[in-house]
Amino acid sequence: MTNKDLEQPLAGKLEDLPELKAFSLGEGVVKRIVFGPERFFDDYVVRFFTLPPNRMISEHQHEWPHYLITLEGHGQVIIEGVTWDLPEKSWAFVPPDVSHSYGNASDKPFRFLCIVPWFGDPDGKRARARLERTKRE
Repeated sequence: MTNKDLEQPLAGKLEDLPELKAFSLGEGVVKRIVFGPERFFDDYVVRFFTLPPNRMISEHQHEWPHYLITLEGHGQVIIEGVTWDLPEKSWAFVPPDVSHSYGNASDKPFRFLCIVPWFGDPDGKRARARLERTKRE
């Protein structure tokens, strides 16, 4: 652990983390970074998402995997056309390079953790670049 790590809180509530822009995911989606480059986990980004009721994220694919852990509410993930139900305290794995979407088909907020490699998140990319720059200096 470095002195820089000790400058940050080492524990806290998920809802107290700063809200980040998630416009590409739709109106009302809230994103927070739990762990990632510059926050104790240099290779991955652990994101805490809240999807408002009846919000579905458009189908897409990319070269990195997703690891999902549901916390509250009821969601679903659609992987290659197969719908997987995600009640509270569920998990899902989305392999790289497959078509997928996810969302909240209920009338209550859906909260979950989504873990991706640092290069799979725009905030993770920026944090990783800052971290690399600091290491070079």
